[in-house]
Amino acid sequence: MNCAVLLCGCGHMDGSEIREAVLALLALDSYGINVTCCAPNIKQVDVVDHLSGSTLEEERDIMSESARIARGNVVDPKDISPNDFDMLILPGGFGVAKNYSDILKGESPVSVLEEVKQTIVKFHKEKKAIGAICIAPAIVAASLSSVSKVKVTLGEDIDSIISRCGGEHVFCETDDYVADIDMGVFSTPAYMRKDSLHKIHVGIHKMVGAMVDFVKKKEQL
Repeated sequence: MNCAVLLCGCGHMDGSEIREAVLALLALDSYGINVTCCAPNIKQVDVVDHLSGSTLEEERDIMSESARIARGNVVDPKDISPNDFDMLILPGGFGVAKNYSDILKGESPVSVLEEVKQTIVKFHKEKKAIGAICIAPAIVAASLSSVSKVKVTLGEDIDSIISRCGGEHVFCETDDYVADIDMGVFSTPAYMRKDSLHKIHVGIHKMVGAMVDFVKKKEQL
């Protein structure tokens, strides 16, 4: 099996949540899945000092920053085809909300960066499994809102983010996942809560396992 992992830089305040990304890569590796990391070649919305939390007066590129997690092996999502993959996974992070959508504006409907939206839409159109972690389920729900009201989780959805994204929220514990089998979309809360790293690991690993089962069953049809 092959999986594309869509990253958004490096660091939860302005990019991908590193632990979520690594745990997803670890889970994929444990199932023997080949991984291709991808990220758009664009500037970050901002750069945040992760020690002080202050915004820095500098620019960083999402693809270059993602290469820190991917150990240099990262491609532009425009250059990949869903036909070469069985699944797509999006780790979360505050940077995902900032760089890939306008969720933080608090408006409805939520807009998604076109390159990211098209990647998600293309994978869904080809009936590939899509996994989303932390805030990323909101990005997936918004991207597919014109197709269906996708069932996803953020753990709790206190601010009604998912409804603004055109999806349906399902409560979920951190060490578990939600599956919308009809849409082929899987999600887990991760750092939407301040739970232990172990619980987050369990939730991500379960989600990836469910995606693997989904792909296998689809291949048997």
